[in-house]
Amino acid sequence: MTCQLANAQFYLSEIMVDPPGTDAPNEYIEIRGTANAPLTNVYLLTIEGDGNDPGDVNEVIDLTGQTIGSNGYLVLLTTGNAYQAASLVNPAANVALDIKPADLESQSHTFLLIQTTTPPSDSDDIDSDNDGIPDGSPYNTWTILDAISLLKDNDSSAQAYCYSSIGFLENDLAQTPPTVFPSSGVLVVSTGGTQFDYVARIGNSTGSALTNDETTSDWVGGDLPSGNLPNWYMGSTSTAGQIRAYPESFEGSQLNHIGSPNPSQNTLSVNTFDYSNVKVYPNPTKNILNIESNSFEVSSVEIHDVLGKRVFQQNGLNNNQIDISNLTNGIYIMKINADGKTLTRKIIKE
Repeated sequence: MTCQLANAQFYLSEIMVDPPGTDAPNEYIEIRGTANAPLTNVYLLTIEGDGNDPGDVNEVIDLTGQTIGSNGYLVLLTTGNAYQAASLVNPAANVALDIKPADLESQSHTFLLIQTTTPPSDSDDIDSDNDGIPDGSPYNTWTILDAISLLKDNDSSAQAYCYSSIGFLENDLAQTPPTVFPSSGVLVVSTGGTQFDYVARIGNSTGSALTNDETTSDWVGGDLPSGNLPNWYMGSTSTAGQIRAYPESFEGSQLNHIGSPNPSQNTLSVNTFDYSNVKVYPNPTKNILNIESNSFEVSSVEIHDVLGKRVFQQNGLNNNQIDISNLTNGIYIMKINADGKTLTRKIIKE
């Protein structure tokens, strides 16, 4: 790991960068914390992740003097944003206008939420030897409250630097994936050629787990190709090599909870259906999985490993069964497609 999270009072709850159309003034950042708590000596930084100048502090957002709202949320917005006019921001959340850049740093970078008595500067470099591991002053004086990365080989260096424990990497499938630094201790999910514009904590999570299972992942990320401002939706319909949301069960989820608790699962998507109508057994299994429902006919089944790579696909079912005996033992995410809708289940091959 590149950093150890403190026993934080404040967390990065939601971040939207690069929305469709003009970025400013429609990007936003949401901070979660104890209701009515003041933010003292708290800063939000973007850290350069490109290979030519990794570790440079690009942007400094001073949160000192702000206060978490009565419902536990603070939203950073820009004057002229569409969300307040559409009453999409929870009135119990506090709103801070124009303390963040109107056009946030695009990929590749890490968001760091820190606490320090020495104000950081956009001239700081937290990675003097460019190995992906923060070092020296001023980093050693910071308390890391939360962190998340959005990565890309943005400068053709074939390198991307992650200064959080987890992150999302956009990679053009026509190119060799960039090398991610540091080489161990971080989990970076490749989204294929899809640019993720949105990251959020799932529910009220506080950890640093990133899996393709909404019940075990602390974070969700996605792109924003659909809907009209200010009613965005995360992308839907992943294709081979590319994913639109991770965990993929959040595909199609509507982003209508600004300044409010984040969903713990995608309950708003028109692309999902009732779990209670489906039986998947035995689970765990050594070879055969039975998939039964009286309410739909399965059109296809896909199985992905926990990093999102598709490892199995079958059109329809044979006697309501699929044979996964060729998969190696482990945890997988199964997507059952029917009537234009998708259900996901965690399965275990033993």
